[in-house]
Amino acid sequence: MTAEVYYPSEERTEPFTAEELNSRLHNSVHVEDFDEAHHDTVPLDDLVIDEDYHQQGIRILVRPLTRSRSVSPGNDNLQWLALRAEVADPQRPKTRVLAVTQTSKDINFSIRIPGENAESEVRPPIWCELYYDPASDSLILLNKSDVPITLARISHPGPGGANFDQEIVPANTKELLPGTWRISVSGTPVLDFRILEKRPVIRKIPGVSPESSFIGSDDVLNSSMKRSLSPSSDGGPDDNNSKKLRVDDPQEKNKDGVIIFLGPKDESLVFPLPNAAKTKEVAIPNGHALLQIEKDETASVPGGCEIDQYQLTKRDQIATTVASSVFTAEHSNVQDGLITVKVLKTRAINSDSRPPQESHKNVIRQADVWLREYQSQEDLKHESIVKLYGGDARYLSLYMEHVDGKDLAARGVWRDALNDTFRGDRTDAIRILRDIAGALNYVHQKKRIHNDIKPANILYSRNRGAVLCDFGLSTRTVDAGSNGGTPYYIPPEYIGAKLRGAASDVWALGVTMLYVLRKITFPDARGRKDHPKQLYWMIADLNKNPKQHHHPPNRGPTSAITQMQQWLGEVNDAKARLNPRDKLEFLVSQMLVPHPQQRITMAKVMSELFPDGTAKK
Repeated sequence: MTAEVYYPSEERTEPFTAEELNSRLHNSVHVEDFDEAHHDTVPLDDLVIDEDYHQQGIRILVRPLTRSRSVSPGNDNLQWLALRAEVADPQRPKTRVLAVTQTSKDINFSIRIPGENAESEVRPPIWCELYYDPASDSLILLNKSDVPITLARISHPGPGGANFDQEIVPANTKELLPGTWRISVSGTPVLDFRILEKRPVIRKIPGVSPESSFIGSDDVLNSSMKRSLSPSSDGGPDDNNSKKLRVDDPQEKNKDGVIIFLGPKDESLVFPLPNAAKTKEVAIPNGHALLQIEKDETASVPGGCEIDQYQLTKRDQIATTVASSVFTAEHSNVQDGLITVKVLKTRAINSDSRPPQESHKNVIRQADVWLREYQSQEDLKHESIVKLYGGDARYLSLYMEHVDGKDLAARGVWRDALNDTFRGDRTDAIRILRDIAGALNYVHQKKRIHNDIKPANILYSRNRGAVLCDFGLSTRTVDAGSNGGTPYYIPPEYIGAKLRGAASDVWALGVTMLYVLRKITFPDARGRKDHPKQLYWMIADLNKNPKQHHHPPNRGPTSAITQMQQWLGEVNDAKARLNPRDKLEFLVSQMLVPHPQQRITMAKVMSELFPDGTAKK
């Protein structure tokens, strides 16, 4: 198959407005143990995380340093823990800290500390978000405050010596490695927090001989097949440059356990694994676990509760792009056989050469896209909308019904590989319009907008019919117009007025149907570098000064508005070729009326297609 090179035809946006974020962060946890935590001086690095706590998936330990009596986390996954120090004083009570657990629903942890305006302290409020990075143990800090904050790593200094303070201005980001960090503002410390490593996924490789089944020195596991959480594993070595492994002895539950010190000369720690004769089991301590497993391999995902623990066995790769990977798999908690897995990627192939801020914001953007798609689709129950079984925020993965059909953009299936025309017939066109109009009517009745209707997001087979997928850009009808999507399906009212709504989904389906009716070729192919009539613009540029536009390589400074107007002219020409006496083609022409208020609605399309009200639900 010949590879195609396109300019990016899909634009992602910051999915949540300030109002939406505030609505997500309305919960506050009032802490009675605040004063005790405030006065404790035991370094967070010195606290021991026992295996029972580790199994809960705890990722952050938090110690407030101000007298404000509330912390707003944005979720309920908080608990006060009494932890002992590595070298404990028998006379000293255990240290109390606030522990944050990442579950399969948490993309981030929000820190909101009210301001102080007392005689002893004047300080503005603080708002920071810590986004979990599924591809590493790091967290991405985003300063949402109105003032700069000072960030300092207070773990044991690394090879470079002392850890210097760094100012993070509003809207800027910083990648934080495991270890202890301090947030200060105007010279006043307000919060200490310690980032813990994730529990690693166990990768099960079938058909491996016992001799090759071992754990290497990079995959140090304890007796429960989990990495130790100790200060030495927080990204910087300790004083003697050794690694610590805590081994929990089941018969020594009431004792401190055993510490094994692995010095720099110890090359490996090798021991047999269960069922080694059948399967090689290795930890995946670094990188994105679900992107590392190969065909027929199983990822055993740990969790603090039953729903967060499961096994995922990869089968066939469906598609992979710079933004996501899609494959079929078997899920231990889903009994319907094969499912489709979509994993959002946070690290580009050349991410090391990109500015750190760009990489950080991609983690944040993809996390919010995952949350939007999950929340938009979890309660949608319609035969022509792909069923969502669940998702896992820890890996930005979605687990969906497997539809035995290819999308309408699939080359060699529904799209001709030579001339980019649709390969189906009139019967297919009727079925596609009926099914997707029904799905969109249902979505619009739910007061939502899809925002990315196009051939690639419609799966189709003659047995099942058409099924709508990919709700990653979905918004509520009350939200501001999004500049996400694919340029060829954006309605004319977006120019100047920036209008997006249910009518914009109708327009996008109308353009899709022009392709299905063979009135135009596959629109997205126009962005291909070698296309004889190449045409591409950025949606976000439509309402910008032309001097601020982004231009593809080897393209002149043609404005986005000029290019979109050229495209709208081609759409209008194709619309003129529709037969008004043909009911199907007449409905499509009504979907392409320029004025949104005069454009036909999906409810009206359904009443025309099913006058007796027999449409499927």
